[in-house]
Amino acid sequence: MISTGDGLLIDDDSRICRDRPPPAPGRKPPALPRWFHQPGRWESLRPDLIEGLDVEARLAFYAECTPRVFPTPTEILSQDEETEVAYLIVEGQIEVSFVDVDGNTVIAHVAGPGEVMGEVELLSGKTCAATCRTLPNTRLLRFTAPLLMRHVPVEVLLRNFAGILHGRLIRDNRLQAIAQFYSAEGRICMHLLRMTSAERPEVQVSQSQLALLAGCSRQTVNRTLAELRAEGIIEQRRGLIRIRDPGRLSGKRLAP
Repeated sequence: MISTGDGLLIDDDSRICRDRPPPAPGRKPPALPRWFHQPGRWESLRPDLIEGLDVEARLAFYAECTPRVFPTPTEILSQDEETEVAYLIVEGQIEVSFVDVDGNTVIAHVAGPGEVMGEVELLSGKTCAATCRTLPNTRLLRFTAPLLMRHVPVEVLLRNFAGILHGRLIRDNRLQAIAQFYSAEGRICMHLLRMTSAERPEVQVSQSQLALLAGCSRQTVNRTLAELRAEGIIEQRRGLIRIRDPGRLSGKRLAP
């Protein structure tokens, strides 16, 4: 691990590290890294996993997590392997993928800020259902089950966990509908809409990743993105896609 000089560590692998220890009675908590104090960083970060905690309680949890920054794509959780940690996304994105019994790689989700990866396996003791890989310039907070249980009451955690699983059921249902009832071009538009929002109009995704998500060829993705760009619906630059007109993009998904 390499220090960045701002209180973060860069991981060159995915080995497990201990949580930051809680402060001893009568002692001040450990100093937070400088990026922790950037204005506005935490107001928009409201993880579903710890919903219901007030600002002070959330900050106390964050302070004991282990901050990590990944400048380059890095595998942090591996399919069929156990994990003793989970990760909260602060900035950037994580690609969630799995390999089926025939060896096909499927991109199941691209997670963004506020989402947590590995919490199901962390609390169930099961092996990882998928592989999680950071996209470039992703910042995370890493934590263990004891740390989470120390800061979040059990009844709050159960309610939040059920809400997260409900959201994933809805997402899976939508993905099934996209796969069954939309053309390749429509699937591309739907996935772009699903991965962005009014607050986060940009998504860092390659054409190859989009092709895997949409179940089509890279050539189809290239052609569709070129058409959307020519119509002023999206902008592209260095692996980023910015949605300029989500209303028109939504309409394009239904185009014959």
